Amino acid sequence: MMRARRAADVHRRELAAAVGSKSQAIVAGWESERTFPPGEKLPAIARELRVDIDVLFPREGLCDLADLRCDAGYAQYAAAEEIGISKYGLSRAERGERRLDDAWIGPLAKLYGVHADELLAAQRRSFGEAVPESPPAALPPLTLALRALVGERFPEGEPSPDTIATGVTGVAGAQVIRGDQVEALLRGMPTDRVFAGAQVARAIAVTGLAAYFGVSELHLDDKAESRVLDDLRYIASRYDIALAARGGEGGVSPEMVAVLSDLLNRELADPSDP
Repeated sequence: MMRARRAADVHRRELAAAVGSKSQAIVAGWESERTFPPGEKLPAIARELRVDIDVLFPREGLCDLADLRCDAGYAQYAAAEEIGISKYGLSRAERGERRLDDAWIGPLAKLYGVHADELLAAQRRSFGEAVPESPPAALPPLTLALRALVGERFPEGEPSPDTIATGVTGVAGAQVIRGDQVEALLRGMPTDRVFAGAQVARAIAVTGLAAYFGVSELHLDDKAESRVLDDLRYIASRYDIALAARGGEGGVSPEMVAVLSDLLNRELADPSDP
């Protein structure tokens, strides 16, 4: 947590204030690992440090009722008060002693920002039932490329994420990515979440990773295609031509092909081109 706080340039007193405390000593305790933040405070900490909560506080195991409540940023009493239910009843459900009343399912799911079936699955886990996660989505291109590069460079065994981050720092000359962020990328977390939507930080990290593994940035850039399309749309607008061919032909319009050919010929004919 200390590394993330310093990277975000947040003072301890600012982080303490973000979780409703006037004492920065509480933050010092967390950073020294003498204590751990209450679960319901984790979202506020992650927001203040501008780090995805799953990067800053990786979850162990699957989500149960208490996890859902904490992810939504509610203490137990606050969640119960918010929807007008018994705190005792909510506590018993989280401890796996008595299931939630049916009438509470909808309001709790809405409060926690999840679907009712997710809440019910979490409740079953609170009662010790083995409920698998939903089928995972396809892994991001950056994750696939990064895993392949790690496997090629370290055939004898994958190094720790901290080791990779340290190597990137050595090549870049500055810390451009942390070990927890490398771990999140390798797990398949989208870059927008890993870098909390900060596109500049994402681009710098990708550049550093590419330099460390000795590949082109495009090899790791999962947004290259969208940027090319944005550039093509800009060119089409500038030259007042259509980007796509008309009718059912598909593909690039003849006018766009002509403009791109002209731009390429001019580039190749430029004597200053090395």
